[in-house]
Amino acid sequence: MSLKRNRLIICMFLLLLLSGLQGAIGAAAALQPDQLKQLIALSSDALISSGDNNWEEARLSVTRLKALWEVNTDKSAEAEALSSALLKAEQELTKVGSAPEPASAAISSLAKAVDRYVTAQGDSGQPKEKAHKQIGALLPQLNKSLAAVTAGNWPQAKQSYNSFVNGWYKAENLIRSENAQVYGNMELKISGARIALNIEPPDAAKSTAKLKELITAVEDYVSGKAEANASTTSTSSEQPSISSLLQLLDSVQADIQSKQPEVAAGKMDGFIAAWPSVEGVVITRAPDTYSSIETKMVAVPTLILSNPPNWDKASSLIAEMKTELQPFAEASSYTAWDAALILFREGLEAILIIVSLLTFLNKSGNADKRKWIWSGAAMGLVASAILAVILSIVLSNLSTGSSRETIEGVTGLVAVLFMLTIGAWLHKKSNLQAWTRYVEQSIGTSLARGTLWSLSFTAFLAVIREGAETIIFYFGMVATIGLTDLLLGIVGALIALSAIGYAIIKLSSRIPVRPFFLAAGLLLYYMAFKFIGVSVHALQVTGSLPAHNSDHLFNLPKLGIYPSWETTVPQLVVLAVILINIVLNARRKPIKPPLQTTN
Repeated sequence: MSLKRNRLIICMFLLLLLSGLQGAIGAAAALQPDQLKQLIALSSDALISSGDNNWEEARLSVTRLKALWEVNTDKSAEAEALSSALLKAEQELTKVGSAPEPASAAISSLAKAVDRYVTAQGDSGQPKEKAHKQIGALLPQLNKSLAAVTAGNWPQAKQSYNSFVNGWYKAENLIRSENAQVYGNMELKISGARIALNIEPPDAAKSTAKLKELITAVEDYVSGKAEANASTTSTSSEQPSISSLLQLLDSVQADIQSKQPEVAAGKMDGFIAAWPSVEGVVITRAPDTYSSIETKMVAVPTLILSNPPNWDKASSLIAEMKTELQPFAEASSYTAWDAALILFREGLEAILIIVSLLTFLNKSGNADKRKWIWSGAAMGLVASAILAVILSIVLSNLSTGSSRETIEGVTGLVAVLFMLTIGAWLHKKSNLQAWTRYVEQSIGTSLARGTLWSLSFTAFLAVIREGAETIIFYFGMVATIGLTDLLLGIVGALIALSAIGYAIIKLSSRIPVRPFFLAAGLLLYYMAFKFIGVSVHALQVTGSLPAHNSDHLFNLPKLGIYPSWETTVPQLVVLAVILINIVLNARRKPIKPPLQTTN
């Protein structure tokens, strides 16, 4: 027995030893902090070399990066993305003689993949440093670059600048989340310095000026002055869009054709400044296109400002940028129809409830007390307006330092919750019947007791409930609907509601309640389907949610359909809910209580 026990102990010891060896092997295979720094350095060297069209150096840096990466056994999403980007870069570098632009884009994607992986490794270990400290630590690199320009040492100037950019990649997401305006301004200054450093022949005066601008921007950011300036600077009410950037590229191309380098370069600065506002839309749907645009938007000014300017190449790159961006010009927006549908659906239900109150008063011989119903409804409208103002102020404060897409995404998901619960469950014909029974019982008791204020309160609750839902729905769509479409939808719905309300109340019309709610329910399901797609996509744009795209998925932004699994799966769930509710409603026995009013 003791022999068996000893054997068991030995086996357990060996198992523990093997487990420890596996852990040690895994730890040895994981990249160490100095190796992570090498990854960043090599990817940065490849990026700068590709910008200089020094493809031998770029190829050498990628080869060294691959050799370093091969010892890694991490299977995380960031690691898989880095492996994929590395493979793509290798493939494109083999074809660089005939097509250099795809190679530049692939190397840019590789640099970003390396940055995301290294950042993820840092997040899982030591706490992340604040962005201010990270950027402040990079100032010496910019000063070295400036000193190298003064000394005429251009390779050193580019290398030091590259070291700064390397660190910038690690902190840019933090800065973007802190303040989008500051992030955009920093991106513009960084691009300006890169353009100046790569002009041929080298222009010391321009490079010095651009580096000083960047140094000042970094110092302002570190000291907190940049955020203060951003909070007091009025921003344009017109948000940049892919369509507006395409128009800007048309103008740049015209300037190139008329050979106006300074004007064209100035407009490209405008493009670079506006790009951070729309880049999320592109990167969530086509990361390769995003990398390509980022490479070309800096290459164009460099070609234009070189001496002599390379007009043909610059024009060619502009044409390619327009072709790449054109598919994204179809904005993920709501229409006047969507805006009208929300107000019409909710408003009509409020009208039907008010009508049921008036009907009961008329039938019970209390028509003279209708003013209590109307006063309650009016108070509900006023309360809804006040609620809208409060929500507008709260959401405006919450959006400071973040993008409007975050507000759109969150409020849109809340709206979907309303649509699939209250809209799909409570707002049925049976709910209206339950409400009518409540009116006949509790309101009748109130009349008997003489507590007429309860009539106003009942009407108030009916209107404020519909008003609150309408406000939530509108806040979910306001970020991506044009002001004209929004106003047209609201005005059109109000006109239709006024006509229907007049017909029901004054003309004693009958309304087929069940068919109405079935049709309205389907329309609400359509809005839920679109809302959830657009809302999830908005959160993907801000980086709050990942985006895993597939060529096998549909891409119909006008309907809120995008080629990512994160938007498709929730929409399939909504479709399943729709089908279940349709089947359940079809099995219900129709009841036809007449809804009739007398004046």
